[in-house]
Amino acid sequence: MRDIELYATVLGTLPPWKVTEANLDVGEQVVDVPVAHEGTATCPVCGEQTPRCDTRPRRWRHLDLCQYRLFIMAEVPRVNCPTHGVRQITVPWAEERSGFTALFEQCVIAWLRKLSFGAVVRRMRISWDEVDGIMMRAVGRGLERRTKRVVRFIGIDEKSIRRRHKYFTIVSDLEGLPQL
Repeated sequence: MRDIELYATVLGTLPPWKVTEANLDVGEQVVDVPVAHEGTATCPVCGEQTPRCDTRPRRWRHLDLCQYRLFIMAEVPRVNCPTHGVRQITVPWAEERSGFTALFEQCVIAWLRKLSFGAVVRRMRISWDEVDGIMMRAVGRGLERRTKRVVRFIGIDEKSIRRRHKYFTIVSDLEGLPQL
């Protein structure tokens, strides 16, 4: 298997995206994988096929490959939709305005559930601000999926902490509790 086929398989690139080459920098321990868009472009809002305007160079951090940091690089086409104007097409491996692939962000969120912020920074070799940005995007996605509902019955209880006059309040949805 050639290196281009290996990286295409590892990254899961599907048409119209195609891995064009793989550049290994042993000194920096970085692998850059350029990906090209081949085919027609569609508006990311309405899905209508529209003419391309230009491209924008983008780079996303992917999961490490052995000890090497892996980056996906692409010239992402922009389209001129008659309805929505000039828009950049979406890429299947990353969220809009993110410098990380979805798999990388998923790994960071999984580590944040188990480790401290600092440990995730060291483990993933990214900055505190980048970890915070990933976490904020995950919280935003969770809030978008959350459905709002009216709570009809609530239970309120107050518990003391140790033997001091420090208390915490517990508020529960009584209809949402499991029946014993």
